[in-house]
Amino acid sequence: MFFLISESQQNTFNILIAIAFMILSYVIGSIPFGLIIGKLFKHMDIRNYGSGNVGSTNAIRILGKKVGFLVFFLDVFKGMFVIIIIRILNSLGVWSSPVEDLWYGAFSIIGHTFSIFLGFKGGKAVATSLGVVLITCPLAAIACLIVFGLFLFTTGYVSLGSTFAALTVVTTGWILHFVGIDPSNFIEFFIGKTSLALCLLFTCATVLIILRHTTNYKRLLNGTEHSFKKKKATSKI
Repeated sequence: MFFLISESQQNTFNILIAIAFMILSYVIGSIPFGLIIGKLFKHMDIRNYGSGNVGSTNAIRILGKKVGFLVFFLDVFKGMFVIIIIRILNSLGVWSSPVEDLWYGAFSIIGHTFSIFLGFKGGKAVATSLGVVLITCPLAAIACLIVFGLFLFTTGYVSLGSTFAALTVVTTGWILHFVGIDPSNFIEFFIGKTSLALCLLFTCATVLIILRHTTNYKRLLNGTEHSFKKKKATSKI
């Protein structure tokens, strides 16, 4: 026996599936890899060291580069995971999302910042936001990584690098919104026109990142902010 459903029922079904994926994205975004990896590899709760943050910057500082960068890559991947699944389902003709990919990315960012596993506390959203940007607007991701690298190399301050990298994403996103093209191939995708909704997501994520770094800005003004450059210089003495 075959069951026929109306177009409105199909739309409702698609919306319910999309909501389920948003919830999944939030839960995955909530996974505190900094805490998990720290306890697994170093038997440490990084919340008790350094800045007390579970994000990748504190993980690199406390757990070392190898383990810390593992946390970084996992936090980045959180922002991409559900979007990748949805794009695979779409390419296979299994299911097509009724909303833009950015919505799933937004929920992963919210999960990372307000983790359900940490009493709605979490990281500063930088790495997970980067994952969302990488898969939705590669040119903005490349530009922000270059800016981040320049600031980190010249000042040693991750907070400054993260802030200006986020501002670079917003600027690039809005520029592409007005002058980008409608991509017809993979190469053109890098300079493809960004939607208004994606630009607004970039803006909101940047505001969130700035707000989460207010204590860092205070330490910068007081001269007490941690600098990887200063640490490197000190180790040579």
